[in-house]
Amino acid sequence: MKKKLTLLALQIKSAFISIPKIILGTMVIGFFVVLLSAGIGMASSRDNDERMKVAVVYPEHNEREENSEFKYIKMALNYVSEIDTVSNVCTFEYTSRDEAIRGLRDERYVMAVLVPEKLISGIMSGENTPIEVVYSSEGVNNTSMIFREMLSAGGSDLATAQSGIYTFDDLFYGILRGYKSQMKSHEDKLNEIYLSYALNRSIYFETRDISVKDGLSTVQFYVCTGIVMLLILSGITCAANLKGESRAMNMSIKSQGIHAYEWGICKTTGLALIYSGIFLVLFIFANAFRARVPALSNVLTVSSFAEMAGSFLGILVLVYAVFSFIYCIFTIVKNPVYSVLTLFILGMLFMYSSGCFVSSSLLPSGIRSVGAYLPTAGFFRLAGQIIKGTVGAAGILINVLWIFIFQAIAALAMRIRRNA
Repeated sequence: MKKKLTLLALQIKSAFISIPKIILGTMVIGFFVVLLSAGIGMASSRDNDERMKVAVVYPEHNEREENSEFKYIKMALNYVSEIDTVSNVCTFEYTSRDEAIRGLRDERYVMAVLVPEKLISGIMSGENTPIEVVYSSEGVNNTSMIFREMLSAGGSDLATAQSGIYTFDDLFYGILRGYKSQMKSHEDKLNEIYLSYALNRSIYFETRDISVKDGLSTVQFYVCTGIVMLLILSGITCAANLKGESRAMNMSIKSQGIHAYEWGICKTTGLALIYSGIFLVLFIFANAFRARVPALSNVLTVSSFAEMAGSFLGILVLVYAVFSFIYCIFTIVKNPVYSVLTLFILGMLFMYSSGCFVSSSLLPSGIRSVGAYLPTAGFFRLAGQIIKGTVGAAGILINVLWIFIFQAIAALAMRIRRNA
């Protein structure tokens, strides 16, 4: 036992001697991880802003005519433009016909929608005067197909909404002839009700933000991605500390009565303590200043001493699990260069499959099924629980299990190398 404790102390001392190199390497790797995360965030925001710009040309109308059908046309198009599924894809600009054509030529607009003068009356009479859609000179493309499907869906919604108006008009013409003077105001009200129900999806679907308790916000998602990536890539900095031992060294360790599993625990513990200390200090400072820095308050949601203690435990287990994973790879792949390449390739591949770069729901079903059982899935889930203060027994146990598995595989590789 004394030999084993001495070995553990020596490994911890060796890790502490490497602190300057570890801190410098962590800063460099962290810088690149932050740049990568910022790039992903900027790309995401740019994608959100790149919506189709559509010109809408209203028919000529008289503003003084309150009962003109222009207001019905405007009401219908306003409802359409406010639908989430439409507003996330398109932006509408109301302009003249000449300006719309010039915009198509200048590629400011993807397409122009020319609304006919008798649109509403045509719908009411069954004439169904079509809306003219003018595309740019590039012709029909994927964007055009998307917009066509949107128009088709909108036409179905409008037809459903107007079926109630037809019935209402028949009722006035047949039974309520004495109240025909009130028909127009009632039509306006019914149009508003029907169109709001046909076009406003929020009436039928309840939106619940699961990021507060059950999930991660977009910012928290990429913070967790950065944490896991930083820990995995830290293996590059610690390659000298975790590299596999030679056969002669393995035989010497065995002759001293030190089990291969115990050797792995000793080598991993020193580095895990240093990185846990670094992350604990960062975590404490981030919590201390999050009230003054809004960006931190959007990431960390730890609110009580118990949650803080759980996050501390989560950091220790997460760091130990990741470094056990790194040590396992470095033990199996003896060559330092190949072991670093293997760590990088496997780490990024595992992270992608586990839904660390994009949500698992966006991945193919086969990759999603496999990714759920990869170690990076447990790392990522525990990282999310740490920053939210929701560390649970399941997250801890899964990562502890991975620690035992990686240490056991590394010990087996050492035994095989001893007997080779």
